[in-house]
Amino acid sequence: MIKKLLLSSVSVVLGLGAGAQTILGIDVSTYQGNITWSSVRNTSTKLFSWAKASEGVNITDNQFVNNENNGTAAHVYMGAYHFSRAESNTAVAEANYFLSVAGSYIGPGHLPPALDLEDPGGSSPALTSYFTSAALTTWVVDWMTTVQNATGVTPVLYTDGSIANYLGSAAHAYKLWTADPDGSPTATPSATYIGTWPTWTFKQYSWTGAISGISGNVDEDVFNGDTAAFNLLVNPVPPVCHTWYATFPYATSFETQWVTDSCAEVAQRLPDMYWKSSTGGTTPNGDDFWHRQDYTGGDWSTPTNGAYTPVASNGSYSARFHNDPPPAGSIGMLDLYINLSPTGTKNISFDYIHNEASPSPFSFDVLLSTDGGATFPTTLLTITSAQMAAWTTQTVTTTSTSATSVLRFRTTDKGTADVGIDNLKVSTVPTGIDEPILNSNFAVFPNPNNGSFTYFVSAVVNEKTQLEVFDGLGRKVYSALCNPGSTSVNLENAANGIYFFRVMNENGERLLSEGKLIIKN
Repeated sequence: MIKKLLLSSVSVVLGLGAGAQTILGIDVSTYQGNITWSSVRNTSTKLFSWAKASEGVNITDNQFVNNENNGTAAHVYMGAYHFSRAESNTAVAEANYFLSVAGSYIGPGHLPPALDLEDPGGSSPALTSYFTSAALTTWVVDWMTTVQNATGVTPVLYTDGSIANYLGSAAHAYKLWTADPDGSPTATPSATYIGTWPTWTFKQYSWTGAISGISGNVDEDVFNGDTAAFNLLVNPVPPVCHTWYATFPYATSFETQWVTDSCAEVAQRLPDMYWKSSTGGTTPNGDDFWHRQDYTGGDWSTPTNGAYTPVASNGSYSARFHNDPPPAGSIGMLDLYINLSPTGTKNISFDYIHNEASPSPFSFDVLLSTDGGATFPTTLLTITSAQMAAWTTQTVTTTSTSATSVLRFRTTDKGTADVGIDNLKVSTVPTGIDEPILNSNFAVFPNPNNGSFTYFVSAVVNEKTQLEVFDGLGRKVYSALCNPGSTSVNLENAANGIYFFRVMNENGERLLSEGKLIIKN
């Protein structure tokens, strides 16, 4: 609200006809040193600024956080940009690195994130020497899509005329910030600088600006639009809150960057589009939201408190319920919307950690809804007191065939240790061998056996696989990530009977083989 009032009362620069508003800004990086943002705002007409956040896949601008925080405090609209090294890295790798640095500074009240696409400079060839037009366009779209999917905000593309003319039409889906340093904030860029874009949104009109509060030269920019258009850009209308149902089977280890909650349009609270997040209890607040375990944004007031180790059971990340400070009865709910319409028993397995003994009240529950989340009449699992200092696999089953099923992971906590889940799989329970999935690249022998056997993976597989063994009730009794070759397995104290094995790929996303295992002591 304060920013909108500031913007609506801004002094205007007259040009392009009487009364035209020219909204001015700058873009900065570590090269401008320590900026006095109050001077920038109070002694100039600069209302917005992009700050460099990252470069390539391993460089963070050491002034980025200072610029974002201090600029915002001075009532300057701030945004983050990423300097690409497209000639050296994939777009997805660079986008994910940018998100790891700037993710907390993307959203309402901020300029859209920006991709800075320039030639490498120095003695290096131009990007047009590294890429065809189609390949460079694909690189740009991949970066933009990765950032947009993670944040819900459509990025802006900064580039010069030569690259703007080289890119294909798919890049036109993104607003153009063109480099045209003609010294004029009111002159319209020619087609030389905007390529085949139908219009431009920002123009970098100077590389040698002199602004109070900044030592040395600084880039100056202008927005192509009025105050209403600018306010809509930085405070967009929230998108419609969608409900999407995952296809069965479903698996995740929470490795990808979490996405912005479109129902609330705040924070990266969802592992992917099939989830929703909410809080409850007597004193709900942002600390009660689930996030990926490395989250450091505004929801959590003390993100390092209550952390568990290791941080994941499969990969590098997990889903974490954070409850510190711990008001009594805080509740956090993470809901997976999934179509369970295929017939048969479904197996829901995940790894769980909570390194605290009997806080009260405490409850971790897995609930099932078959009416799209309107009611949750079925409790599949409840943990109330067991301390689990190491990742421990939990397995439950359901025979639901509802196409509008919702699995709710709910934590009620007054403790100070956080709860983690990882390696979630919703899949078919092997119940017989009438129609086994056979694959000659995998073998279990001898079979029958006394609980000790060899699991063999052919070298042609060339990846790790997960071997899982279930008893006749569908309970998981063994799980291991195995390299190609032979792995010795010993099911200690396994009772006589029929068991079932399943082979998944490393991420648990594809079923590779399954069959019957007979134990006879």
